[in-house]
Amino acid sequence: MLTGVDIGGTNTDVVTIDGTVRSQKVPNHLGLDALKGAMKKGGRLAVSTSQPLNLILAGTPPKVATIAVPGPGLTFPRGVSGAVNHRGEVVEPLDSEEVREAIRSEQGDVLAVAAKFSVRNPALELEILDIALQTYPDERIALSCPLGMLNFPARVATTKLNAQIKETVSAIASLVGGVHPGFLFFKGDGGLATPATVRENPALLYQSSNAAVALGAYYLTGVKDCVVVDIGGTTTDLVVVRDGKPVMKPLVFGGVTTLAQVAEGLSIPYGGDSQVRGGVPGKRAGNARAFGGEHPTLTDALNVMGAGIGNSARSAVCTQKDAETALDWYARAVIPAVREFGCRTLVGTGYLAPWLLPRIAGETGCRAIIPEHGACANAVGVAVSRFSLTLSFRLDTGKKTLTVNGEPSAFPGIRDDDRMVAFCRQEARDRALKEGADPRDVRVVDVLGFASYNVVRGSYRTEYIADCVVQVEPGITAEAR
Repeated sequence: MLTGVDIGGTNTDVVTIDGTVRSQKVPNHLGLDALKGAMKKGGRLAVSTSQPLNLILAGTPPKVATIAVPGPGLTFPRGVSGAVNHRGEVVEPLDSEEVREAIRSEQGDVLAVAAKFSVRNPALELEILDIALQTYPDERIALSCPLGMLNFPARVATTKLNAQIKETVSAIASLVGGVHPGFLFFKGDGGLATPATVRENPALLYQSSNAAVALGAYYLTGVKDCVVVDIGGTTTDLVVVRDGKPVMKPLVFGGVTTLAQVAEGLSIPYGGDSQVRGGVPGKRAGNARAFGGEHPTLTDALNVMGAGIGNSARSAVCTQKDAETALDWYARAVIPAVREFGCRTLVGTGYLAPWLLPRIAGETGCRAIIPEHGACANAVGVAVSRFSLTLSFRLDTGKKTLTVNGEPSAFPGIRDDDRMVAFCRQEARDRALKEGADPRDVRVVDVLGFASYNVVRGSYRTEYIADCVVQVEPGITAEAR
């Protein structure tokens, strides 16, 4: 059995798939206890959450202190001395007192630590971590070495984001893990990862809802090319699906491109719980009156127009004029955005899709599909997704070293390209299977990048250096087909 849980801003959706699809919505104010029954059931549990994203969007993220070790040739704000060279050798030690002074002077809520070439030798970052633990708890410190990729500016940006959300992610992992220890997190690239992996790189969860709804829409409809119109309580998200998968792009955070991959889409800040004042929808201020809230919302506007959602009698405080104006405003916000994508098919998901999508489709000339269980399409996508991982290898026979995503590993003694690629692919399979992947999902391991170099001395090849990046691709698990 496959169980998917999507923790949104208003509700948590739970879907179980075991021959048939069963779905339910649980209001977030009921807390984790309301979900324990679903999470304790057998089979695989996967969890998606927008709470780390909400922490950033709410405008109250923790202040990040950054300690960088840029090495020679680079200038960086708040940089400290020390250097690892391109072959992973520590060529300049840290000044411990300089690090302590940098930590004292920064006075952040959380700490990001990034050293150039740390993915080839994490020694300097680990040394800074030991010092920083005297000031910060571990869940408020993020290192860059587990990210695996060399791009230093992107790695710094990703590490800063990780520092801001690591504590929230760790708390969610502890809560869910206390009920279902073997659960997996759903990532922003549409695959699953263990809590241990996500704790080291929390940015993997960023914008995961877009990827989840894309996979869910495809699983429920079989439509390979479309735009998903996901109407939630806080936002309406438009997500592009091509060939049955979300279209991926690098995440830009703080104006800098990061190493995280997220599903391409557009978020419009209006949803079913958007408060209606004078006929104009605004930010979410609690549930709709039809569901026990204090203020009229777009959901209540639909009730005034005859929708009959929830306790529709409580929606009557919204006048018909305000309801019509609010729904027109919503349509004018969404329809131009849909036209920009130039797609012929719209798949409506979210609770309000049956009432709001027909007008959007009619005015854009698109075909509209609203699948059964579409209200919980995000959780469907989480349930049917498969385990995925990306590994970055660095082999140096001269140093007799191998690092995998910045972590030293056993040296395999390989000295040619074909064996190196085969080794990396098999290592990815073995790690995925160990973490619970279905064997059918790891038959193909893609090579995303490969380069090798020979070191020649005295007309003889004396050393072999290779970089290889492989991936067990995200997607829908064979268990769900």
